[in-house]
Amino acid sequence: MTFMAGAYVIIWGASFIFILTMLRRQAKLDAELKALQEVVQEKETGR
Repeated sequence: MTFMAGAYVIIWGASFIFILTMLRRQAKLDAELKALQEVVQEKETGR
């Protein structure tokens, strides 16, 4: 029973870390996309 509880905690911990990692990556991608959109917008208005 102890092993089962330990495995349960490990799985939830790994899931939590995975979700946090994905949220950070998504935030970085959103920032990069915003920067690219600004560059494109500047080039379009500069013509």
